[in-house]
Amino acid sequence: MRAAIRNRISRRSYLQTPIAAELQEDIRAGVDGLNRESGLAFAFAEDAGKAFTSMRKSYGMFSGVRSVIVLKGAADLPDLAEKLGYYGEQLMLDLTDMGLGTCWVGGTFDRGQFAIPNGETMLCVITVGHVAEQSTKEKLIRHALSRKRKPVSQRLRGYETAPAWVLAAMEAVRLAPSAVNRQKPVFTYDGGTVTAAVDASRARAGLEHGAVRIGIAESVF
Repeated sequence: MRAAIRNRISRRSYLQTPIAAELQEDIRAGVDGLNRESGLAFAFAEDAGKAFTSMRKSYGMFSGVRSVIVLKGAADLPDLAEKLGYYGEQLMLDLTDMGLGTCWVGGTFDRGQFAIPNGETMLCVITVGHVAEQSTKEKLIRHALSRKRKPVSQRLRGYETAPAWVLAAMEAVRLAPSAVNRQKPVFTYDGGTVTAAVDASRARAGLEHGAVRIGIAESVF
């Protein structure tokens, strides 16, 4: 399992220290590379903190946010939401390897702060920046969410007959980020094949964000 999968935790409190120019270049190079591979239109916004200053939008969940990765792509791109999840998680793990704090954010920010070109859709952002030790609030949130993580046996249908490589991959999925730790994607192992799905009728965030979650899980599988 990639070390960043185990090391990554969702960080909601950031230092105001700007990301150094050289490191920004590395981030933009990584974003550009994923865009070329995927056909997406991710963008690094170095000073996007205003999107998190409204208590009405962010509910006070974030502090000190300065930079984000805007996860967007052409509205007519096939499987857009799933691709956003897949490549967004790859980028998040790369940012973790760079020593930066990150967090997936789907709803608690002011979308009006971002100018999205016509024909493109933004579903989420990833906050990114320097972090100090976990705040008390972050520790409480992490402890509460960690207790809710479902064991692999509850996330994988066909668990009893799944080979070791599938179980190891599912452990990485279990550690992957999920909105409020709901862990909506359910995997099925049958005859050597693994599939994933989200019950859209029960997905509180809707079909699009359900597909994002599938993409995130697939990225670490």
